[in-house]
Amino acid sequence: MKTWANIAAGALLATVASVGAASAADLATMPVKAVVAAPEPPPFDVAFGVKFTTDYIFRGVTQTDGNAAVQGYAELRAWDWVYLGIAGSNVDFPAYAGMSDPSAEIDLYGGLRHTWGAFTGDVGFIYYYYTGQANNGAYGGGFPANQLDFWEIYFKPTYVVNDIVTVGGNLFYTDSFAGSGASGTYLSGTLKIALPNYTSNKDWGWYVSGELGYQWLGDTDLSSQYILAGNSNYALVDYTTWNVGVGFTYKAMTIDLRYYDTDLNRDQCYTNTALFNGCGDRYVASISFDTSLLSLK
Repeated sequence: MKTWANIAAGALLATVASVGAASAADLATMPVKAVVAAPEPPPFDVAFGVKFTTDYIFRGVTQTDGNAAVQGYAELRAWDWVYLGIAGSNVDFPAYAGMSDPSAEIDLYGGLRHTWGAFTGDVGFIYYYYTGQANNGAYGGGFPANQLDFWEIYFKPTYVVNDIVTVGGNLFYTDSFAGSGASGTYLSGTLKIALPNYTSNKDWGWYVSGELGYQWLGDTDLSSQYILAGNSNYALVDYTTWNVGVGFTYKAMTIDLRYYDTDLNRDQCYTNTALFNGCGDRYVASISFDTSLLSLK
């Protein structure tokens, strides 16, 4: 019995060894699939967009005398750091009190923008150029027109708290706000809250957002360019501005309904802008489309 058992055990071990050797040989000759690394994102992209709005509001003040505006931009982005852009909008300022009455605003800007985890830092320079400015004011016996062109430097950080809340800030500085010779510093905080998507379509989204800001302004050097100026220099009025609204998004489209206001009264608004009614509460609706070349692929 032991002999037959030994023979059977030996045969079984030989069979297992043979199968194991064959399996090892098969594995040795099987082709190994190469691991393909994810392609590096292209170093360049161009973002662009267009916006239609019922009013162009800049820091609480209308730039189109309460009328509609068409705006657009194109922005070159490189290496996830550098960007250069151009943006434009029609404007409508009053053709009196020494104003130069331009037809459009062209913004030339550039800077460095990068994201580290949930934090994005953005520092840059912007130049506001106004086309079609008159050399002489249209009112007031040929006062020299205030040329509105000016520059600002800025810092705009944002932080994504979670999938719902994003907070941000804006800090801008210029030595001659709107060509007035008065220094200007603008500081604001922003908050955006993504609302739940109750639809089965993940391309839809909506949010509420707002901004609270303060504009510091110095003394002008415009002398008698404004009718209200009785001496060689006068101080512009610092003010608070805020806005709050709701937005609806679908793919590259955004519809935004927003309320704007400032704490400037009628006379203070005129002192700053030569507008009596340009700084009050305003309700603005806009629709915009934003995408990039890489997103279209």
